Amino acid sequence: MRYISLIVVLCSCLLAGQLSAESLFIKGNPEFKEVSNQEMRPQFTSLIRQVSQSVVNIAVKPRAGLGKVSKSKKGKRNNGTLRSVGSGFIASKDGYVVTNYHVIETADEIVVRLLDDRHEYEAELIGQDSKTDLALLKIDLNGKEVEPVYIGDSDGVEVGEWVVAIGNQFQLGQTVTAGIVSAKSRKVPNRPMSSYDNFIQTDASINPGSSGGPLFNIRGEVIGINTAIFSPGRGPLFGGTGFNIGIGFAIPMNLASSVLEQIKESGSVTRGGLGVIIQHIDTKMSEALGYEDQVGALVADVIEGSPADQAGFRVKDVIVQYNDDPVKDHDDLPLMVAGTRIGTQVTVTVLRGGKKVALTPVIQDLSKMDFPGGKEEEVKEELPEYNNLGLMVQNLTPKKAKEYGIAAGSGVLVDQVEPESAAFIAGLTKGDVITELDGMQVNDAKTFDKIADSLTAEEPALIVFRRKEGGRLTTITPLEEEKEEEAVEEPAGQEG
Repeated sequence: MRYISLIVVLCSCLLAGQLSAESLFIKGNPEFKEVSNQEMRPQFTSLIRQVSQSVVNIAVKPRAGLGKVSKSKKGKRNNGTLRSVGSGFIASKDGYVVTNYHVIETADEIVVRLLDDRHEYEAELIGQDSKTDLALLKIDLNGKEVEPVYIGDSDGVEVGEWVVAIGNQFQLGQTVTAGIVSAKSRKVPNRPMSSYDNFIQTDASINPGSSGGPLFNIRGEVIGINTAIFSPGRGPLFGGTGFNIGIGFAIPMNLASSVLEQIKESGSVTRGGLGVIIQHIDTKMSEALGYEDQVGALVADVIEGSPADQAGFRVKDVIVQYNDDPVKDHDDLPLMVAGTRIGTQVTVTVLRGGKKVALTPVIQDLSKMDFPGGKEEEVKEELPEYNNLGLMVQNLTPKKAKEYGIAAGSGVLVDQVEPESAAFIAGLTKGDVITELDGMQVNDAKTFDKIADSLTAEEPALIVFRRKEGGRLTTITPLEEEKEEEAVEEPAGQEG
């Protein structure tokens, strides 16, 4: 037994030495600074005492038929029941109040209630902006002194930073929750996205009734406006009826401030426009375009007469820089352009044919640009068979060409898309007008089918096409026999 014990000890020592020499992990963090328990778990009591009086409850009387909100007028109230629907915060000593647009969207009357104040303050709607989901209200405080919030720098917020959300959750009354910043520059899943979505994501509990309330940093500064939650299985919850699972979204205060200042000044929001429709660049698209990277905003269409048109932008340009700021993804560009003062000349760098080209458009009012539209018309002609891509196309009538803003005889009209075909996977739909396939212009159905049937599954081909809202680009790869692929989302465009 003595020899067996000795062998066990020796083996254990050898094994320990081997693990020490070849350990996968590094124990301990040399960069970590020793902090106290108090610093590790901050106390929010003093912060809440300071800011809670600035957070308000928003109640509304819905309009008959739930029409859109109009500016509220002071005077006798209509018959009906006030319903507490959201939150807000006091922006100034003279009674300006900030909330979400969707909180007051269907209101005939808006009432603001302060914490520990039984008086109901009827609010005037100064203005709203549906694209950023913001609204500015004004109440007559009748001499009551209030403390407005302090505004922080949302651009300086870091992932992992402590935050506090305050709002009227589930109509329980003012509720305080704490968490961290989980991510920045988020889009809200499962809802129609705006070009100006750029949310702060947090795990501080946000629930119905929180909408419009402030998201504070640990200095007591508002860095966001609580707006939406994501709750799987219950659909998009933009102030909906679901519950928190730790994924909430807030509008960054730097974005909100510029919008709200405009509303205070003029009652509305004016945005800069460039006049391009842009889309994301994926791996197949970059391959088809001959670009090594997948950064930038791909120009899918240029609006006739717009600043981009006048400056010489072209379809298939890739915008990689706006003034001194890099455009890493197509989502970056709309906010850059929208925040540019009308009449300002900017320098936009695009990649064209592998070379950088500097263009100098003068930014104009986005609302005055004529983005394509129009009602789709049924075209009755004899239909061909599905081609190699799973499409049935027709020659484009002069009337349809005019509707899509292109010359007669330029392109073919998609009439049918075969389910689970290459065209279906690429996101093409009935009513699309295809003007280019694999680098070749297509002016009639016969030419298109000939090009389509010549394509092989070895590499993707680029398709340039139009919809009623403007141009698009996508890639398509003919399917091999017996091969199945998952459908992908159709290419989405954004105005910029």
